[in-house]
Amino acid sequence: MERNAVIFLVMSVIIIIVYSLVVPPSPPPVPKPSASTVDEKPATPQRIATPRAEGEAPALEPGPERVVTVETDLYHATLSTRGAVITSWQLARYTNGPTKRAPVGLFTPPEKGAAVAPLAVVIEGSDEALNTAVLNGPYALEGGDLRLSADQPTGQLRFEVRTPSGQVVSKRLTFHHDSYEVDVELTARQVAGPYRLMLGENFGIRQWGDTTSVGYVGPTSQVDGKIIQDKPSKLEQPVIHAGRVAWTALQDKYFLAALIPQEPQVAVVAERFGDRRVTAGLQDTVSGETGTRRYRLYAGPKEYDRLGAMHVGLDATIDFGWFMFGSWSLVRLIAEPLFLILKFLHAYLGNYGVAIISLTALIKIVFIPLTHKSYVSMRAMSTLQPQLQALQKKYKHDKARLNQELMSLYKTNKVNPLGGCLPMVLQIPFFVAFFNILYTTIELRQAPFVFWITDLSDKDPSYVLPVLMGATMVLQQKLQPTTMDPKQAKLMLLMPVVFTFFFLSFPSGLVLYWMVNNLLSILQQYVTMKYLMPQAVVVSKGH
Repeated sequence: MERNAVIFLVMSVIIIIVYSLVVPPSPPPVPKPSASTVDEKPATPQRIATPRAEGEAPALEPGPERVVTVETDLYHATLSTRGAVITSWQLARYTNGPTKRAPVGLFTPPEKGAAVAPLAVVIEGSDEALNTAVLNGPYALEGGDLRLSADQPTGQLRFEVRTPSGQVVSKRLTFHHDSYEVDVELTARQVAGPYRLMLGENFGIRQWGDTTSVGYVGPTSQVDGKIIQDKPSKLEQPVIHAGRVAWTALQDKYFLAALIPQEPQVAVVAERFGDRRVTAGLQDTVSGETGTRRYRLYAGPKEYDRLGAMHVGLDATIDFGWFMFGSWSLVRLIAEPLFLILKFLHAYLGNYGVAIISLTALIKIVFIPLTHKSYVSMRAMSTLQPQLQALQKKYKHDKARLNQELMSLYKTNKVNPLGGCLPMVLQIPFFVAFFNILYTTIELRQAPFVFWITDLSDKDPSYVLPVLMGATMVLQQKLQPTTMDPKQAKLMLLMPVVFTFFFLSFPSGLVLYWMVNNLLSILQQYVTMKYLMPQAVVVSKGH
């Protein structure tokens, strides 16, 4: 019976947890669209305070292409007067690359040029002169380079393009020194019909991969209170979602760029330009007279508190339920509260590694009563081993009678044959939840612990933690009572070796959790066996 329990544990941990890391993901398919939706409680989009009216702003004279820069403590951006679009967006507080010194770039135009750049406006109609002018024409610019700080918290740029027939389109952008948000005010005069305000090609996506390695990557929107994911592999043609749009975004595991309309009654459009080249945007209509629409652009990390403070539901892009091939509600049910507790502990302890150790101890304390019962059950099963072997020998040709006698023996001695594996089984949901937290939340990205461990979301570069974790598994096995025969016991000694091999590539924070959990289990096991174990756990010697 114990062997079956061990097999169950091994299958659960190795197949459910290790599979997604050990088996390399198949090459991602060439993108094509479809939308899969996940129900979510409707969120009322937060309205933006109306900026000062455009009114009759003075006409601006276009000139040669200009590139302006915007610098804040959070990002460095450049914008061009050709199309009045963003040409680069780099995050100051997040780095990547082998040395982790290069800033994360959420948008960098490809060598052949982006099909659509961030904040591009696409006019849908037959007026080719207007379409070309608005999308790619030279805009006049009011304003210049901005360096924002606490002393100069906000700054504005206004771009304007005019056609010979008197049509005018202008974009007023307001930047803030302490926010990844940009207020976007779009005004059109003598322009009638539908248009699209686009996020730009891959704006917000810096790491591609399929869902087994980095979770969902691609266009995501909240429409009519539901989360819609337009999978790039199924975007064979543009997809439009009409309804009350709270936001539309392009996201990867850690970052996103999103457009948030002030008036939610618009539509979302998602499309693909080629392999791993996608965009999303908002579709709306102007009347023909002077009309103004207002939006917010967010381009930055998927920080839990920051996204939650926007009150539009963007925190739903942090998929706490993600694991292996999709989103599991059970994983989210455990992972999100654990993450909030972890953040609370970090706020007081100042180190996520120490916070992981503290949270592991708290979980262990909660499960002390169940763990104690399981140790008692394991000791009882070990004591019953001679009687079990005798029954197996006596009824080896009568399976039905053997099972009947075994159940009677367990019942008489009040022993649960599966009770010994309970502590290990209970660890599995928390292991999966910790894996999800460490693998999907940006707060743990680049979070240091001690000495050589500078990123708890990455593997231990020196492999010290996995080796120590394997050693704790060996010690735990030595202390644990067993009902296995000697051959089975020797086979189980391979388990620490197998687990150590798998854990070499796991996030160091996850290995830290498992190792500390093992150490606490060893301590509890020692105290239980030496001081708390009942003197007589088996009352029947018959059969």
